[in-house]
Amino acid sequence: MSRTIQNAEQKQNGIVGAAETLFLQQGYGATSMDQIAKEAGVTKQTVYRYFASKNELFAAVMRRVQEAKSEAYCFGSKTIDEELTGFASYLLSFHLQEQVLGLYRIMLTEAAQENLLTTFKNQGPQHVLKPLIEYLSQQTQLEEPAFSAQMFATMILVPRNEMLMSKNKSMKEHTQKEHVIKVTTLFMKMIEV
Repeated sequence: MSRTIQNAEQKQNGIVGAAETLFLQQGYGATSMDQIAKEAGVTKQTVYRYFASKNELFAAVMRRVQEAKSEAYCFGSKTIDEELTGFASYLLSFHLQEQVLGLYRIMLTEAAQENLLTTFKNQGPQHVLKPLIEYLSQQTQLEEPAFSAQMFATMILVPRNEMLMSKNKSMKEHTQKEHVIKVTTLFMKMIEV
């Protein structure tokens, strides 16, 4: 890789890192491109060279946060309840990360700004649920696998929603496992697989 490409990647990563820090500290609306440029140690023109808008930069922050979690859950050849338990554990642990909670708080308070909700949906929920929808389509006789996947994820993410509305900042691992098992058991009964 040439030095020019390395420098460009470093600048781009620095801009995304600066944006992540400021978005999580101040929120989306209160963060300006000028502030991001200053935090990243570049000019505002450099920021716009890499990102056409603040919304595009927010999408890059979301991708960065998603990629920080080593790998997405890959469905295999285990039993359906084992696969659903594995996916649910992955989903819950991902959503309980501090950065993910911060991005979700931004969505709850600022979603109407600059099509932020569309960016969030395209980078977040739709992207994450796609493998689950495909798995349910292949492994079950559900008439509406997309709806079922959405309901399963909603039940799994109840603790995240509670954390967003309370002062509780964490959830013990054994409590996460108990929740995942309860929800998966209930879901299996509902879909009668």
